[in-house]
Amino acid sequence: MKNFGCALAGEEADVYFTLYNASNQTYFSERYLAKINKQGVSNNVEMIGKQSTIFCDLGNQDLLKDIYLACHIVRIGRMNPHPSTTLGRGPKDYRRPFGVGVLSLSDLLTADNSSSNEKEKPIKITLVNANTDNDFSTLHETLITPGKSSKSLPTSTTNLGVIIEMRMLHGELEQLKIEKPLLFKQNVSITRKLGFADVIMPGDVRNDVYIHLNTADFEKDRNKVEIIVHVLTDNKIVPCICLGDGEKPVEEYKSVVYRHTNQPRWNEIIKLMIPIDKFNDTHIRFEFRHCSGNRANNMRKLFGMSFVKLMKGDGTTLHDGSHELYVYTCTDHNRFENPSAYLVLPFSTTDTANKSINAQNNSNYPRSPREFFHVETTICSTKLTQNVNLLDLLRWKKNTNNVVDTLRRLSKVGGQDIVRILQDVLDTLFSILDDNPEKYADLVFKGLIYIIGVLRDSRFKSFTTVLDTYIERHFSGALAHKYLLSYLQRVTENIQMNHDYASSAFSSFHFLFKFCIRSRILYEQTTGGKGDGRFVSDVRSLFSSIKDFMKRDEDYVRKAQSTLLENCYIVFIELQKLLSPLDVSTLMMETIESVPQSSGLTGVKLKCLSQAIKGKLFTDSSSRSYILPLSLGILSSLIKGEQELRICLSIVGDILASYKHLTLTEYESNEIQLIVNALIGILLNTLLHIQKDQTVGPNAPGSPSIVSLCTSCFICLLKLMKEGHYEMLISTMAHDLEKLCGFLLRLFCVFEHLVTMVIFPKDWMVMKMALNIVILSSTQYFCQPLHTYLIDAVQNEPHSKDSQSIYETPHDEGVQSRIISHCIEVWNRFFLFASCFLTQPCLQLETFTVEKRSKIQDKYGDLREPMAFHAVSMWDKLGSTKAEFKSKTSLFLGVTLVPGSGLRKAVLPIISDIMDCEFQSKGNFSQLEDDLSDKLDQFVVQERKGDNNYRDLFESVLMQQSKGKDWEEKGVHLIGKIAQLLERLIDYRNVVSINNEDKRFMKISCIYNLMNFLYQDRSKRDTWARHIYRLHELHLRKDEHTEAAFTLLELAKTYNWSDNLIPEDSYGRFPQQKERERKEILYNKILVHLDKGQVWECGIPLCKELADLYENKLYNYKKLSTILKTQADFFTKILDVKRLPPIYFLVEFFGKSFPAIKRNKCFIFRGNPCDKVANILQSLQADFPNAQPLSFKADDSIKNGQAQYISVRQVNVTASENSRFKGHNVPHEITLFYQGNEVNEFFYDRPFQKGVEDKSMPMKSMWLDRITLKTTFRLPGVLKWAEVTQIIKGEKISPLKIAVETMKKTSAELELLNYNAKTYGVVEPLTMKLSGVVQAQVSGGITVYRDIFLTESYAEENPDDDDIIQELKNLIEDQFRILSECIIVHSRLIDDTLRPLHDEFKRQLLELKRSIQHDTSSPGPLPERKESLNRLGIKNEDRSNKSKSVFHTPETQATRLIPKSYKRGPVSPRKNSDPGLMISQDALSGIGTSDSSSTSSSSIPHTRDSGSSSSLDINNSTFYRSSIISNVSNRSSSDGDTFPSIPPPLPKRGGSRPNSGTGSTSSGSRSDSPIPETDPPAVPPRKVNEAPPPLPRKTSSSNLSRRSGEMPVITRETLPTTHENPVPSRPVDSGIYSGSETSLKDIGEIQITVPSSEELNGLLSVQIPVGGTAEPEVPPKRTPPPVPSRPKRTPDHSQ
Repeated sequence: MKNFGCALAGEEADVYFTLYNASNQTYFSERYLAKINKQGVSNNVEMIGKQSTIFCDLGNQDLLKDIYLACHIVRIGRMNPHPSTTLGRGPKDYRRPFGVGVLSLSDLLTADNSSSNEKEKPIKITLVNANTDNDFSTLHETLITPGKSSKSLPTSTTNLGVIIEMRMLHGELEQLKIEKPLLFKQNVSITRKLGFADVIMPGDVRNDVYIHLNTADFEKDRNKVEIIVHVLTDNKIVPCICLGDGEKPVEEYKSVVYRHTNQPRWNEIIKLMIPIDKFNDTHIRFEFRHCSGNRANNMRKLFGMSFVKLMKGDGTTLHDGSHELYVYTCTDHNRFENPSAYLVLPFSTTDTANKSINAQNNSNYPRSPREFFHVETTICSTKLTQNVNLLDLLRWKKNTNNVVDTLRRLSKVGGQDIVRILQDVLDTLFSILDDNPEKYADLVFKGLIYIIGVLRDSRFKSFTTVLDTYIERHFSGALAHKYLLSYLQRVTENIQMNHDYASSAFSSFHFLFKFCIRSRILYEQTTGGKGDGRFVSDVRSLFSSIKDFMKRDEDYVRKAQSTLLENCYIVFIELQKLLSPLDVSTLMMETIESVPQSSGLTGVKLKCLSQAIKGKLFTDSSSRSYILPLSLGILSSLIKGEQELRICLSIVGDILASYKHLTLTEYESNEIQLIVNALIGILLNTLLHIQKDQTVGPNAPGSPSIVSLCTSCFICLLKLMKEGHYEMLISTMAHDLEKLCGFLLRLFCVFEHLVTMVIFPKDWMVMKMALNIVILSSTQYFCQPLHTYLIDAVQNEPHSKDSQSIYETPHDEGVQSRIISHCIEVWNRFFLFASCFLTQPCLQLETFTVEKRSKIQDKYGDLREPMAFHAVSMWDKLGSTKAEFKSKTSLFLGVTLVPGSGLRKAVLPIISDIMDCEFQSKGNFSQLEDDLSDKLDQFVVQERKGDNNYRDLFESVLMQQSKGKDWEEKGVHLIGKIAQLLERLIDYRNVVSINNEDKRFMKISCIYNLMNFLYQDRSKRDTWARHIYRLHELHLRKDEHTEAAFTLLELAKTYNWSDNLIPEDSYGRFPQQKERERKEILYNKILVHLDKGQVWECGIPLCKELADLYENKLYNYKKLSTILKTQADFFTKILDVKRLPPIYFLVEFFGKSFPAIKRNKCFIFRGNPCDKVANILQSLQADFPNAQPLSFKADDSIKNGQAQYISVRQVNVTASENSRFKGHNVPHEITLFYQGNEVNEFFYDRPFQKGVEDKSMPMKSMWLDRITLKTTFRLPGVLKWAEVTQIIKGEKISPLKIAVETMKKTSAELELLNYNAKTYGVVEPLTMKLSGVVQAQVSGGITVYRDIFLTESYAEENPDDDDIIQELKNLIEDQFRILSECIIVHSRLIDDTLRPLHDEFKRQLLELKRSIQHDTSSPGPLPERKESLNRLGIKNEDRSNKSKSVFHTPETQATRLIPKSYKRGPVSPRKNSDPGLMISQDALSGIGTSDSSSTSSSSIPHTRDSGSSSSLDINNSTFYRSSIISNVSNRSSSDGDTFPSIPPPLPKRGGSRPNSGTGSTSSGSRSDSPIPETDPPAVPPRKVNEAPPPLPRKTSSSNLSRRSGEMPVITRETLPTTHENPVPSRPVDSGIYSGSETSLKDIGEIQITVPSSEELNGLLSVQIPVGGTAEPEVPPKRTPPPVPSRPKRTPDHSQ
């Protein structure tokens, strides 16, 4: 106890510490008392802070209990600590409760023994008060189990608790005192366990009595009771009450006083130390005194007493347990001067029967019938007993006539009573035996058997050491051996009389024999070594009987035989004290060999043998010479039969281990040779068999523990062998080549298994290295017969004279052939073992940390090098027979991949030798190439071996080796090819093992390059297919279904529609099946991917191929029906589902630090429709985090530098013409796919200034440099990118051509947006486009083009551009017409908020027209111009024809979007234009760029035609892409449907919110689409002057965003008439639909006169030539068909 922190108000205190078992709620130790004075410290000044005790006698089972340290504090002072009260002014020696604390010891008891477990812990003390006074004795239970009591426990701020320091000590107390003397120098007291310890050693004398004051039941007026305990001997009070170790015994003990209760519960334990000679006349008296009043002379008033006697009348002690004592009334005047006056009274109910009635009626001490006192007693005495039978045995001399009966009643005594006084009982038995052996020997023998049997019980197992100690130190029967040996022999010979008795005797056999040996030693000591000589003969006679008994084969003796064998070895150990080791070993081995094999006692026999070998007998050379041969014979037969493998191998291990401690002389060397000859072959066979055994179970032959045991024995045997042992072993088999081959074959097989199997745990590096060292040293010896005896057989040559003398050459050809086959197999197995040894993981030092690697190298070295050089030397000794082993290419190739340049250089020439053998036998390297390719793929990719250094070394060494060879040319080709494969495999390996989401670009590139390399050789289809699957999986992780489909298609192309059976693939994806079945499965998977990737055009040919198979070959109409449905579904989706075109990017990699497959190369990436440059760059930087974006042209310094740069730019597609579509009216949904797919040609433009730049008109000198790119394959394909193989530069685009392309693009965009607005009411894109065309004239437009290109000076300077100028004029004319139509449509659809903007559009368009008219020069062509044309030989007719030809504009991507029914013919001057374009909303519904943005140089895509003119590809222009991207969410609800020529009536949708033209939508058709999914109706022709149908018009911006799926009919009444000066309407074909109810007057149509060609000749400075005098043919007006009027929707208010 370090500190006592409780405030006691100037009173003393007793602090009790007790061990408490919370499980059964009992104390199980004595109480340790620490006395505290008034100052709160120890009474002994020297012990302040050092009061300590040790709780001893705790067993292992006690440590597992829920143990607490209970602390009870009792203050010594007044009844009440407050002096103001009446009780506070009384005596100051009352013992009153103060507080209780508990501390759990579970963590201390379970702490590691080796660790320092000193712990300083506080014990929180819970105080008691007037209300909790009576709970003091049970308060510790409440603290341990808080829920047990609901009372609130008091606390105090001055209560700091008790600070203690605890430590766990293990061992015997006496030994601890020796080991830790400083600990016990502090006057440590001993606190013992209540009751006996687990072990009571002989000589331990105890005579302690523990009195547990429990409860009492008094009259109601008797509270505040104090018990005073006295111990009386011979009617005198004796000081034997022990308050604690180190404290002097006292005469009386006062209990704690409780207030306010007449049923107090004290729960106090008192220890009494009564002398053994005084025990018989001792009794304990309990005086009950009432503590009340304040008179000093009458504060403790005696009102009763109880007593208890410790001895019964029969001489036994009071039994342990609870006793209910009588309470006798008495007063102070009694004074107890004569205790005999009350001793005649009964003290309890159990004592009443022993007293007479007169004795019970005593007037001096009347009994209070309603008052009782309960105590518990525990007597711990090694001399006294509570059992009558034992007492009679101990007192046998007092009644010698009853000894026989007493000995017979011994078997009725319980074990607990026997072990308490074991020494006295044994002394009594042997004294009886010495008194009359002829009469009592049999009963004493049975009594000994019974006592020994009791000690075998698990409860008293620890007392066996007590018995051994008794035999060695306290036993004194010098003649007992004579009788015990005879009785043992009698039991052995007469076992059939009593089987159970014999089994009990044999169970006690070793202890009985110990008594015999000790008795004989005592006898010889007594006689001075002059024995009678009968002992040895008696022992031999006994073991002769035992041998006969062990040979018996009856079932009823099995148990007795097993028991005897189990105890035999201890007998042999004891016999060594009297017999020589050879005599003992002889007796032992004869006994063991007498046990028959069929008895089922093999395990017991082996245990006996194992104990003998572990003991001293085997260390003696004389006894070992006898034991070893017999043991080897027993073990070899059992191991060969795989019986009791575990114990047999353990014995073999013990035999081998014993030689490590011996000095190996020649004698021991011969013994080792004996062991080698007997066991090495058997161990080899056993290892081979148990490694293949699949039996489950701990004792199964193939269990890991048995394999480890067998391996350890084998390795230990090899380690013991010296060079002479190896030579002797080999010489014994040299005359029989078959036997030698079989042995070496098994040996190398075992070596191979040992270095490849997991025998030892992973971290057992020392054991593994020791194993490898032994194997390496053994291999050097066992390889000698390979070239000494077996090389001639392999080479099939006559034997040398030396070898002829060793063995006879077999003359039988069959035997000779078999021997040659075996020899070759041995060589093959050796090379396989060498390869496994060199490649085992524990020898790959490069995989370890630097510290571990250096330690291994310092201690063991690199074991790979000696084995590699040894294998190479063995290969070189093969000479001309190397061709027999060329199939071992993979083994040597794996060895060459082991790190270490020296090792690699040594082994790589073997590959060259194999190439030589291959060429000599086949003349080519086809098979060798396949083997190398397959194995390199396994080694490099799967096992992650090899690096670039290995590739270089592989190529250089083999190239050097191939020089001057016949196969040099072919060999160089093979070596180069393998080196390329290595490079690709290493690149692939380096990225494929990275996290699935990292380095994806590099993974796919490496797999693709590897596939292309392997694809060149169809024999590698299996390896190639594996990479196909890997690439397919990588595509699917990113949902790249299109590329995944094309990847599987490459695999499907390698199969035919045949019925040939193809094997299962090596990856478990396909079972063995017909070739067409596998191709069919692949096709179906491909079709699923193509459907998800929305490239149905690529799936239709596969559907047709499958349909032909089902219809014409398999006649499987069910599958035919399914595939035709799939095909039909594909056709439907092509027309119905709206698909956004892909976007293509040019990606260039600059820098030498890029991998070779990307270094300074460029690729075309196929992006998603919404991808931008930033997206592509970000995805690439995930693979190359150090790469920087490059925005300028790379020079040589960037290309050759170490920094990484990536350049990404958008490119346009050069769509190829599809020959199938020429001359056919093909829907644009079909042709649209081919504008961005199945392409391999792309281009981009770079603007530059040519000549002197005109600052006022920069476009005049701005040209475009067009670069065309061609890729390796068409996209989409196996990859999302393709490498650029050809770059075409030099095509220059003039400013005039730029203007033409821009005009075409703008006109096409306007028509598309105009149609979109008319059909779906989407007006926002049209508004933005009109703003860009009509308002903004930044770098293009009609005015700019007129000022630059349509002038006389430009025409004279560029006479070759006449046709292009004429085309530009026609385009200007056409754009006026389109703008007029757009203005009219725009007027009908906008609301009032956009009306001012619309008026501005009209005004500016009129100004644009007037500016063109105002700038007119002459009405016809200039004379100078005519003359120049005449001089060139061009007539007017030619010019007319020429001008007509240019009106046939090439078909561009934009015009392909227009349905054929709306496409115009040759462009010619006309007044009235085409009624409009039916354009897919998904193609151009979101166009919203300005004219300035659409005319930038980077956004002018170009598709070259065969003619001289160029046309604009708007589908891949910047305008087209930006509009699609920015308005993907603005698609109408008809996404996925084909737009009909005539918008049909919209169905009513009750209650559903209509989808607006700008609302977001998902791909595919929607249920609220205003366009039905049925085929569009035929378009009826409309007359020229027929009024067009009404056009829907929006009334507000809010309605614009919440536009209903139904368009209301606009009639004359519903249209606003807000124009003050309406323009008179006139019938004109404006190219839009106008209903009969709506006139131009209502709409406020702008009167725009579109000039004809003649007018343009007069208005513009350049005349448009006309063919002859004939008027140009004006095409008839085409009126669009009427649109069915939609009924006006009546609002539905029902919802």
